[in-house]
Amino acid sequence: MTRFDAVVVGAGPAGSTAARELAAAGARVLLVDRAEFPRYKACGGGIPLRTERLLPFPIDSVIEDSVSRLQVSYDGGSRFVRDSGAPFAHMVMRDRFDALLLEQARTAGAEFRPGTAIRSLERNGRVTVRGEDFEATGDFLVCADGAHSPVGRMAGLGAGIAECAAWEVEVRAPARALRAYRSRALIELGFRPWGYAWLFPKAEGLSFGVVVPPDQAPRMKDYVRGFVASLGLGDAPVDIARGHKIRFRRGSEPIAAGNILLAGDAAGLADEFTEEGIYYAIESGRIAARNVLRAAAASGDLARYQADIDREIMPELRAARLVAFMFYGMLRRAPRPWLFAARRFPLLWDAFFAVQKGESTYAREAARVPVLPGLAARMLRD
Repeated sequence: MTRFDAVVVGAGPAGSTAARELAAAGARVLLVDRAEFPRYKACGGGIPLRTERLLPFPIDSVIEDSVSRLQVSYDGGSRFVRDSGAPFAHMVMRDRFDALLLEQARTAGAEFRPGTAIRSLERNGRVTVRGEDFEATGDFLVCADGAHSPVGRMAGLGAGIAECAAWEVEVRAPARALRAYRSRALIELGFRPWGYAWLFPKAEGLSFGVVVPPDQAPRMKDYVRGFVASLGLGDAPVDIARGHKIRFRRGSEPIAAGNILLAGDAAGLADEFTEEGIYYAIESGRIAARNVLRAAAASGDLARYQADIDREIMPELRAARLVAFMFYGMLRRAPRPWLFAARRFPLLWDAFFAVQKGESTYAREAARVPVLPGLAARMLRD
């Protein structure tokens, strides 16, 4: 059995970031993932520009496209385009993006073990994880094993975190469609009570998907199929089709105890307005590494990790939730006035682009509308 300063389970953005920062600080780190890399990850692959600023290395080599225009439609019609004037998001394929983050972690000194599913864990002062023909012990355990987080459940963390459902397909679109959607993302609204479908451009294809409440999961395939067909691509070959869930931490759900913590999707750190979680995964990976290093030098307890998440990330996620309730609530109750305002007044889109670029935050933009919390609370009651 090998002992490490930290064992990180899950080599996605949160896990690879935590492993890289820990290894760079001199810690002996084991990074474990059940998959062989590179591996496909069900995800739209839209990365807000602000995410790039969190990383101390370039990601140009894995950018498929950069998006500056957003086309919005409602229930198959009422289309309009908003141009941010400069890219507000990069488009990536997660197999290549995650492989880049993993490469950086390994370059920093983290040891990587792919193809290893953790079947059990034991707290014995440290943490011992076991899989088939595998056993390792770490002073600390970082669970970054995705929205299902089996290892987090073994640790008794993450209970009560809300979730939604998503379905995504990779379409081998013809050249004319690739040209038409270059540098442009499409968002289709009109789902009840909330949700949206997306088209994100990639270098050799188009990513389509939908995100909806869990009770609509059985209809997701039909939603996406209809969206693809509405754009004249119903006959285009589908290379990959896969579902996944997205989790949202809304309160004080436990994400750390003793020498174990949850990061990224495992901790429910996703934005309820856009459903995006890569930015928060990377940020939580950085916070996780900082807290492991601090705990190793002091008490050995990771309680401050949850406090740091509550202070540094949760205010933004709460603000995003307020924006989401207002956005989808107004759209559901009064679609015509909402669409008129969305077409005629640029303030909403200017604020959205500023947040995605890292020039502002949800909390700052929400504070510009002092009645927002009260209106959102009323909608929640209704």
